[in-house]
Amino acid sequence: MHEIEILKDVVIIFGLASLIVFLFNKFKLPSVIGFLATGIIAGPYGLGLISDIEIIDVLAEIGVILLLFTIGIEFSIKKLIKIKNIVFIGGGLQVGLTIITVFLFLNLFEVSYNKAVFIGFLVALSSTAIILKVLQEKDQLGTHHGKISFGILIFQDLIIVPMMLLVPFLSGHSTDIASELGLMLIKSLALVGITFVFARWIVPYVLHQIALSKSQELFLIAIIVIGFAVASFSAWLGLSLALGAFLAGLAISESEYSHHAFGNIIPFRDIFTSFFFVSIGMLLNLSFFVSNILIIIIATALLIFTKSMLIGFVSFVLGYPFKIALRTGLIMAQIGEFSFILAKIGQSNKLIDDHYYQLFLAVAILSMSLTPIFIMFSKPIVSFIGKLPMPKVFRNGLKKLPEPNISKISEHTILVGKKSQVSSLMKSLKLVDIPYVIIDIDADRVRSLQNEGISAVYGHAQYASVLEHASIKDANNMLLSVGETSENASIIETAKSLNPNINIIVRTKFIEDLDHLYKVGADYVIPIEFETALEMFSKTLSHYLVPHEEIEKTLGLIRSEGYKALRIESNIKTKSEIHIPDFEISSLIIHKNSVAFNKSIKELDLRNKTGITILAVKKQDEIITNPKADTILEDGDTIYTLGNHFNTSCINEIFKHT
Repeated sequence: MHEIEILKDVVIIFGLASLIVFLFNKFKLPSVIGFLATGIIAGPYGLGLISDIEIIDVLAEIGVILLLFTIGIEFSIKKLIKIKNIVFIGGGLQVGLTIITVFLFLNLFEVSYNKAVFIGFLVALSSTAIILKVLQEKDQLGTHHGKISFGILIFQDLIIVPMMLLVPFLSGHSTDIASELGLMLIKSLALVGITFVFARWIVPYVLHQIALSKSQELFLIAIIVIGFAVASFSAWLGLSLALGAFLAGLAISESEYSHHAFGNIIPFRDIFTSFFFVSIGMLLNLSFFVSNILIIIIATALLIFTKSMLIGFVSFVLGYPFKIALRTGLIMAQIGEFSFILAKIGQSNKLIDDHYYQLFLAVAILSMSLTPIFIMFSKPIVSFIGKLPMPKVFRNGLKKLPEPNISKISEHTILVGKKSQVSSLMKSLKLVDIPYVIIDIDADRVRSLQNEGISAVYGHAQYASVLEHASIKDANNMLLSVGETSENASIIETAKSLNPNINIIVRTKFIEDLDHLYKVGADYVIPIEFETALEMFSKTLSHYLVPHEEIEKTLGLIRSEGYKALRIESNIKTKSEIHIPDFEISSLIIHKNSVAFNKSIKELDLRNKTGITILAVKKQDEIITNPKADTILEDGDTIYTLGNHFNTSCINEIFKHT
C-alpha cells in the first residue's frame, strides 16, 4: 500500500502544480514561484495533502542532481577554465565579505560570535537551482551576468562542505578541523582527477560506441548511469552529490554527443526539479509567516539589499561595469537551497533554535520566490538606476570587457533527414554557395562529415540544445525530411520557438500530415504521395504535347491550393484550362512490301494527303530528327509520326505489310 500512497502524493503534487502554474503563467509569473506555492499549499503547514514528505525529499534531491548535471553538460571544462578568476577570486570574495558583514551586523545586537558566523554561512549561499534554471530558460547563461553568477555559485557549492565541517566546531564540540579539511581537499582533488580522466578518454569512447547502436533508450540509460555514478562516488567520498553531478556533466561536455545528451535529460530534469521547489515550499509554516510578517519582510529586504550590494561590489572588483555588477547582485540576492541543509545541521547542534529556524525558512523562501521576478526585471531596474550620476570608473568598470561571441555561421540552411535525401540537398546547396549545417543521429556519419570539413552536429533535432549548437537562431532555412510526422512536428515546434522567422520546408509521406504540419509552424510542406502523382500527371500532359508553361501553371495552382484538387472531390474551377490537342505520336516499321518502301519522304507527301508529319527516321542505330524530304525509306527503317488519332489509325492500315 506504500506504493499507492507515493503515487497519490505524486498525482496531488502534479495536479495542484498544473493548476497553479497555469494561473501563474496567465499573469506571466515564473513557474518556479508556482511550484513553491504548490508546496506551501499541499505541505503539512498548509492543507496537509501530502502524507509521505520523505519521498518528496528524495525526488527533490534527484532534481538537484539532474539540474547540476545538465549545467555541467552545457558548460564544459574549457568554459570553466575561462572563468576560473570568477570562481575562486569572485566566489571567495563574495562568501568571505558576506560572512564578515553579517558577523559585524549581528554583533551590534550582541549575538555570539559562533552564531553570527553560522548565520553568515547561511546568508552567503545563493540558490543554484533557481538562478541556473531561470537563466537557462531565459537563455542568459552565456551573458556576462550569467557567467559571474555561475562562477560564484560553483564556489559556493565547493565551500558548502568545509562549512558543514565547521558547524561542530562553532557549536563548541571538539574536533580536529584541520585534518578533516585536509582530507576533504585530498578527496576533492581525487574526484576532479578521476573526472578529468573520464572526460578525456573514457566517456567520449563509450558514448561513441553507444551512439553507433542508434538506440535512443540505450543512449539515455548510459547518460543517466554516468551522471548518477559520479554523483554517488562524490557522496561516498563525503562530498556533495550536486558537486559530483556537475563534474559528471563536465565529463560529458567534452564529448561531441553532449548536446544530444543534454536534450535527452531535460524532460527528466524539469520533472524532478519541480519536486525540489515543492519540497522547499512545504517547509514554510504559514501561521508563523502571518504572525511575523513585518519582521520577515524587513529581514528579506535587508538580505536582498546587502547581498546585491556585496555581489555587485565583487563583480566591480572583477572588472565589470556598474550595470552588469548590479544586475548580477540582484539575481543572486537570495538564500540558497544548500542553506537548508546547513540550517538543519545547525539546529541539531543548537546554533539556532526553532523560532529562528522558522524565521530563516520564511526569509529564505520569500527571497527565493522573488528571485525569478528580479531576473525578469533586473535589466529595466539597472537601466533606471544607471541614469543616476556616478563616477566614470563605476559606469565603465575596471577593465574592457571581451566582445560577445558571434556565431561562426549565419544565414545558413539546416538539413535534417535521411542520408540519401540530405546528400542530394548538400550537392544542390553547394552549387549555389549556400552555407549549411547537418544534424544527424548517425555518429559515424557525423564524424565522417566533420573530417571532410562539413559542419555537422550529432543529436536529435527535436532538442533545443542540438538546434542551438547548429546556430538555429542565425539560420534562414531548415529542410526537414525525417519521415515520421510526430518527429517532424516536434522539430518544427522547437525550431520555431528558437527562431520564429526561420523558413521550414518539410517533406512528408502522406497528404494527411499536411494540415497538422502547417498548424505547428511549417512554411511549406511537400507531400511525396501527391508530388509523385503530379510528376506523373506532368509527364502525361507532356505526352499530349501540352505547352510547358500551361503544365507549370496548372501544377502551381494545385500546390497553392494545398492539393485540394487531389485530396477531395470538388467543384473548384481553376483559372488555367488545359486544352489537350488530339495528337498522337506513333512509330511504324518499313517493310519491302510496304507502300513506302524505297520511296522518299517527298514522294509519299503524307502531310498533304493524310495530315501526318514524319518527326524522325531510325536507320539501324542512327536516329535522324527532322529528316530531309529526299530521305529514302528502306527495309527495316522506323518512322515516327505525329497526327490525330483517326489519321494515325488510317496510316497504320496503309503502311502495314501484307
